[in-house]
Amino acid sequence: MPRTRPHPVAVVSVALLVAVIAAALWRSDESGTGARNVGATEIVVPAAVPGTTCPPTVTNPGGRNNYREDAPLDVPLGRGLEITGVVRDTACRPLPGVPVQVWLQTALGSERENRTTVLTGPDGRYRVDTDPAVAQFGEPNVHVAHDPDRSPWASVWQRHVVDPEDPLAVVDLTLAPAS
Repeated sequence: MPRTRPHPVAVVSVALLVAVIAAALWRSDESGTGARNVGATEIVVPAAVPGTTCPPTVTNPGGRNNYREDAPLDVPLGRGLEITGVVRDTACRPLPGVPVQVWLQTALGSERENRTTVLTGPDGRYRVDTDPAVAQFGEPNVHVAHDPDRSPWASVWQRHVVDPEDPLAVVDLTLAPAS
């Protein structure tokens, strides 16, 4: 007689796999996504101290997902979440005029549609106002990148988790010279 129910070993295996995935996504700081929560209640910009160095930002897994070289410049993305940060060199000096691309999934647009490139100001700061991020693959996240052609700075892509209730996400970048 043919079996009409799933084998008990298969049921236990699937349940165990679901539990492992859920545990990994529960705290993405500890997951293999490389993402960390960047929600904040205030912006803190430490001053560069002469003679100190800042370690370069390392691209994290998933940071380059859906990156597009031709993102429009200074396009409004909505209201409710501010994504900001300071772009520095490895001597901890702010970098003015550096292009930073930001993209995220919102209720009104996918990561492919909801993106803009902004230039850092004289203090190295960038800012993008957007609609709040919504969960994609289990966690709401923002992508921040620097990858222009003919730049003296190396490319870097970041993907970071945000809490849907947070009105602020701070993602600082420290750029190393391009090799």
